[in-house]
Amino acid sequence: MTFDPTLGPQRLQTLQTLHTQAAEASQTAAQAVGKQQQTLRAAQAKLEQLQGYAAQYRQQMQAAGTTATPWSQVRDLRGFVQRIEAAVAAQQAEVQRQQHVLAERSAQWAAARQREKAFEVLIEQYQAQQRQGQKISAIKSLQDWALRRASQFLPSSQQQSDA
Repeated sequence: MTFDPTLGPQRLQTLQTLHTQAAEASQTAAQAVGKQQQTLRAAQAKLEQLQGYAAQYRQQMQAAGTTATPWSQVRDLRGFVQRIEAAVAAQQAEVQRQQHVLAERSAQWAAARQREKAFEVLIEQYQAQQRQGQKISAIKSLQDWALRRASQFLPSSQQQSDA
């Protein structure tokens, strides 16, 4: 790739614009990951709470089975425990779903962050290339100047034969 100073500002501006867009997308994705982590924590807390209720009512049901508790009350308690266990199973499914969503959003954030970093690398490479091109141009200008200065000191017969 050769250095073309006329393309510099436009190309750099385009890369910087794309980097800004990628950084914004990365930030948005990071915020979505954070919100999803909160949602997952809330779902896990609700699951733990339901599991605690289920354990508590199972103990009550076992205690009712060892005492002289009316059968209808034991039956109602058993039905209630079954409903709580169904709610626990549904909440476990919800926790798994939230974990899957978190994994997807984390992958999206990682991809967005990777794009952002890729544009940073491209900008750095372009700027290095631009600096290298400027150095080459400066060296060429110095060489041309040195040759013109040296030709002033050559005898006139050599100047005409070199030209």
